[in-house]
Amino acid sequence: MRRRAAAVFESLVAADERNGDAYTGLGMALVETGDWTRAGDALNRAEAISPDRLDVLSAQGRLHGATGHASLALAYYGRALAAEPGNAAVRAEADALRASRAHRAALGYDFQRFDPSFGNFNSGTLEVNARVNDRVRVFATGEALRINGSNEARGGGGIEWFAHPRVLLRGGAMFGGDLRLPAVDAFAEATFHRRRVRWSLQTRFFDFDGVDLWIAGPGLAFDVNPRLTLEAQYSRGRTSLDFAESMTSDNLVLGVHGRPTARLSTLAEYRYGIDRLDWLTVDRLDALDAHTIALGASIEVTPFVSVGAGYDHQNRPAGVTVHRARGLLNYRF
Repeated sequence: MRRRAAAVFESLVAADERNGDAYTGLGMALVETGDWTRAGDALNRAEAISPDRLDVLSAQGRLHGATGHASLALAYYGRALAAEPGNAAVRAEADALRASRAHRAALGYDFQRFDPSFGNFNSGTLEVNARVNDRVRVFATGEALRINGSNEARGGGGIEWFAHPRVLLRGGAMFGGDLRLPAVDAFAEATFHRRRVRWSLQTRFFDFDGVDLWIAGPGLAFDVNPRLTLEAQYSRGRTSLDFAESMTSDNLVLGVHGRPTARLSTLAEYRYGIDRLDWLTVDRLDALDAHTIALGASIEVTPFVSVGAGYDHQNRPAGVTVHRARGLLNYRF
């Protein structure tokens, strides 16, 4: 539909090169299709004809926000709001962009219980993600784990780089675990998105006492519409043990992400094999045939504050059932 709209507007500007409405409509349609170069040309022509027009300025804000030029995008939103301070839609777009580029602090809590029980896991995490510029962010992460009266902790950090408006590269590592947390947890990830599709490739290495795990694989996410995303991820793992033969694993995640309202997000996933690589403990290295159902939701209290909760139900071989609960607070500043 957007491409047909773009074709209509192209015919209008071909007939009248001073048609500001047509250039504006063309630019907005091309922004939605991801044709950012042509969208910029059309919106620049529209701005030259009507430099203070609200829909032109807000469309320029959306374009430059999508292409990773957040500072320029906010300047356009500022001009639009100066012309019409009470425009709620433009203000919401500007606030969302400010929130996405802001520094972030995320505080998480995870609880894990086994049935039959042999100890409960309690884990707290803190991650601070700071913006360096429109293309680079850095983050630091710490985790503390308590089980049966014993404590472990680890910490580390990494970097995020928007190598291109469509390409995000991430890498980092954490160090310091002992018996249950890995002594080393290092990862590298690349994500490419175009229009409604995102492809990803991740590799991760874990070093436990006497056990190493390499795991890597691709992922795919598809935005069915602005409120529904389907996701699939496959990874192949190889576990090397000092005291036995190596093991391989095939791991799968199938997910549905929803956005019923502008502030509410929901998640439902099925996972097979080793899961939750962000919180991998040694007990899951041999859970190669585990089946997990995960449910979660988060709500934006404001554009800069969100809270979330989740629950995982996992069945492992030998009749072991695992219950996991998670809470998360995100603050942007």
